[in-house]
Amino acid sequence: MRKLTALAIGSLVLWAALAAAAADLTAVPREPFAKAHVSMMARSEAASDHEARIAEIDVWAEGSRLRALVRNEPKSGELWVDGPGAEPLRLLDGKVTEPRKRTLEAGLKAAFATTPSLTSANTDRVAGHPCKVINETLPLGVTLSRCIWQGLPLSIELKGRGFSFNAAATLVEEGAVTVADLQPPPGAPAAPASLSAGR
Repeated sequence: MRKLTALAIGSLVLWAALAAAAADLTAVPREPFAKAHVSMMARSEAASDHEARIAEIDVWAEGSRLRALVRNEPKSGELWVDGPGAEPLRLLDGKVTEPRKRTLEAGLKAAFATTPSLTSANTDRVAGHPCKVINETLPLGVTLSRCIWQGLPLSIELKGRGFSFNAAATLVEEGAVTVADLQPPPGAPAAPASLSAGR
């Protein structure tokens, strides 16, 4: 019983540290998003689950707005970013809700947090696009690696004790975004006029 309680407390501390680190990152404005639709394959695995979860993700972005959702899984909600320094929000049933810890949705939210400076990053190619590799060490030994192309992470790897999340772009369609793709989901708070994409 004591081992179980210690493990549960350790997990809570780990995810509280991740949330604090993500909040710290929001102070750094991100580069503008490319106008693109990105299809991704994602995999998450928690030590407490019996098997890994595999999902397809759709991302639409342009300028300071980004919308992402897990394909064919409406209960996963939508991820919404509106502003260069805005924290990614998960919207479900018209309300801003935090994803459960150690889930695919939590990994997706971390993937679209703002990034540190890209000036000294190494480069790679994902889905035929050149991107800059950013490796971050978060509290409690959690690591987050992303390859960023025009503000969009085309590959993501998040690893912490008892949880891993990986995603990679399988298709990048430049310019394939409409005004309708980037309309705020129900329940999305309005961004300040100076930060919004102005649609």
